[in-house]
Amino acid sequence: MSVEYQVRPRLGVRFSLPVHLILFIGFLLISPLLLFVFLVLVSIGVNPLLALTLTLGSLLTSYINVTIVEITYYTPFAPFGDFMKLFPIPIVMQRVDKLFIELNVGGAIIPVAVSIYLILTYLINNTAVMALFIISLIISSFINWLDSRVIPGIGVALPTALPVLLTLTFTLIATILFRANPLGFSYSLGSLSTLIGADLLNIGRVVRSMRGYVAIGGAGVFDGIYITGLASLVLASLYRVFI
Repeated sequence: MSVEYQVRPRLGVRFSLPVHLILFIGFLLISPLLLFVFLVLVSIGVNPLLALTLTLGSLLTSYINVTIVEITYYTPFAPFGDFMKLFPIPIVMQRVDKLFIELNVGGAIIPVAVSIYLILTYLINNTAVMALFIISLIISSFINWLDSRVIPGIGVALPTALPVLLTLTFTLIATILFRANPLGFSYSLGSLSTLIGADLLNIGRVVRSMRGYVAIGGAGVFDGIYITGLASLVLASLYRVFI
């Protein structure tokens, strides 16, 4: 029996509590790392407000989700299957399920907004750097998509190390060959390629296999977008110092 569904836009805000509470507490114990990253960014010339947004801002807003789409599923099923074997009466009922697709503020909205700002500020004026950035974004997004998988009830799983390695490799090439700004290149590439490859390109599989609430960039502070962006900033700052 085929499943019919109806898609309609919906705007709302939902606050989600940390799922991995123990890991969240552990992250707070090592939160001085955020202070270190903030100080490093400021010391190499990043605007203090931007540095604060990249570190603490994404963390504090990682449990705020903005609902953008509501999908209603109508699944026909026969509730009296064994009974119908004896008395073939065509009794078919309909089960209604819902899926709410959301954007996580700290894991999606802030990284996209900051990435656009960094691209317009540091990358778009150099044609070679911008061309390499687009090529790197396509390749990284495709590789991330190939290595990601949708786990029903949990979300999209992607090894965190993969997008970080891809980002740093392309950032090193752009920095050495074209003197690209490593911070703008790495953060934008890492955040956008993870968002596109792991979340957006898997949206079809999410719609087919998941129900309830699904937040794009919404695994809290442990979301690949947040971790990739943060790790890329730390390591790219070394590029800025030594290259």
